[in-house]
Amino acid sequence: MHARSRYALGWLALVSFADAIFFPVAPEVFLVALMLAQPKRWKLYLPIALIASVAGASVGYLIAHALFHEFGEPLLRLYGATRTFRDVQRTMHGHVFFTMFFGNFSPIPDKVLIYAGGFLGVRYWPFIAGYGLGRGARMAIATYFAGRFGAQSLAIFKEYFTYMGVAVVALGIIYAMVHWHLFGI
Repeated sequence: MHARSRYALGWLALVSFADAIFFPVAPEVFLVALMLAQPKRWKLYLPIALIASVAGASVGYLIAHALFHEFGEPLLRLYGATRTFRDVQRTMHGHVFFTMFFGNFSPIPDKVLIYAGGFLGVRYWPFIAGYGLGRGARMAIATYFAGRFGAQSLAIFKEYFTYMGVAVVALGIIYAMVHWHLFGI
């Protein structure tokens, strides 16, 4: 796939959409490749990748939600875990926005969080807003580094992304601990 091809935007949208459901390659890799080929088109690349990714997350959520009702509920009843599931669900409902936002910076694949949101039946709008803002921030960081540092950005991103992710997740954990302590949620 050539980054200057007339099909490049379509591929970017497809990769971004599929990543949220099943594709193992993060769309930032393709986004950075496009940025290196044509850096002045970042205002076109970023929204296309983000919109397609959010659409993919919506489809992943709906698939997981539908499959849970079909297969998950009977399994919970079989193992007597319905009450525990409801407790986890109640806990997640109050923190779904931050879970999805910070989850984009964690080493946990976002697909896992998307499926968990659908299985747990968390509220859709906080789910998708947290996912969209977190994914948008992650894509914007990748786009910025590609525009600022060129080909060198891949090495910088690879070297420091884990540290950035750990810092963001640590801030999220601190927030959650303070929030739970103050509000008992």
